[in-house]
Formats: sequence, C-alpha cells, structure tokens
Amino acid sequence: MARRRTVRPAPPPSNEPEPSFEALPEDDFVASLKAELTRTQKSVTERPGEDLSRRAGLNRRILQDVWEIHNQFEDSALHLTVEPSQTLFATFVDYPHQWTFKETFDFSAVKTIELRDRSQGWVGFTLRFWYYQTAEGHPHFRGIFEWCDGESYHRYTGWMRMMSQAVVYEAPENSINVRDLHRALKDVVVAWYSAHVNNSPESLIMHLREKYPKGASYAKESYRS
Repeated sequence: MARRRTVRPAPPPSNEPEPSFEALPEDDFVASLKAELTRTQKSVTERPGEDLSRRAGLNRRILQDVWEIHNQFEDSALHLTVEPSQTLFATFVDYPHQWTFKETFDFSAVKTIELRDRSQGWVGFTLRFWYYQTAEGHPHFRGIFEWCDGESYHRYTGWMRMMSQAVVYEAPENSINVRDLHRALKDVVVAWYSAHVNNSPESLIMHLREKYPKGASYAKESYRS
C-alpha cells in the first residue's frame, strides 16, 4: 500500500527587514587615487604643444608626398610600399594617379609614415617619419632613412640584419618647417632614385652618411632560410 506524502505548510512570511550593505566612507587612499587618475587622464589629453588639428594637416601633406614619390618610382618599375596603406587614406578614381583623401580617415591618429623599398636587392631601405615624446615629455617629430648594413649569423638568434639610420629631419612638433622638410625629402629621394638608376645602393648610403647625422643602429631578424 502506497505511503501518503506529508505536505508541510509553508513558513509564514518574515517581518524582519532584509540585510542591507552600506558603502564605507571614502578614505584617503580612494580619494587620492581618484585625484591621481583624473590628473593622469588630463595630462594625456592636454599635452602641451600637441595640436592634433595641425598634426592632421601635416600628415595629409606627408602622405600626399610619399604617395607621389611612390608613383614616380613605380613608373620606372621601382617598387615601393606605403604605410599606412593607401587603401586606408585614399579613394581612387583611376589608380594610382587620380585620387582624393578619404574624409572619414583620422589623419591626426597617424603616428608613423613609411615608404619602403621592395625592389630586388633593396629590402630594408626605408624612409620613415614618426612622432614621439622626449624624456621631458615634449612632442617631437623625426624623419630618418634606414638601410641594411649586411647580415651576420648568431648562435642563438640565427641570421640577423644590421640596420643603420641617418636622421634627415628633426624638430619639435610645434616648430616643424614644411619647407625645410621638403628640402631634405627632395635631396634624399633624388639620391635614392639615382642610386637605383645606377644600381648602386652604396652611393645612397655614402650620401646619407656624409650629409646627415647618424641615427640608431640595431639588429633585426632577417627571416632568411
């Protein structure tokens, strides 16, 4: 015979209030942390001398310059690439010569612009411009030309390229002189093109070493098999 289930009555509702948790009052740590984070955020967004509207205009100018240099080299079957890619900042009516800037592209956000040589035997030759902060926190702008001084084999890292740089332009960001920048750019590009025509990378390296201050030297992986 089946057992009967005993149904227990539900307990009566409690009249006691549910426990609540009160936030503790802020102590010195919380208050000072908030103040420090606010100050840090303000210092980033309001860096002295960093005019993003001016930077946007300068970047448009440099991107136009490097793209026109790219086209001049390509017309002579000398292959260069641009970073950031032209597909990001330009709209083409007839590639590569008829184009306009994309107004949706944030030119002020560009920190580095590069023109890299992709011709056979010229890998590593690069024209580069970038913005950086000095040790004192001041915004600066630098243009360099970089090349490979050869390769060497290292026991633990394998084949490494030895890279050298010449500083072709340097100025505080708020003191950039576009005319001086163009003068240096024209000098380097003409020497670059002439070295290609004469199949003489050494002549370009000699020109850079004689005319411009020495920049950084470093080793990078060569990806050589």
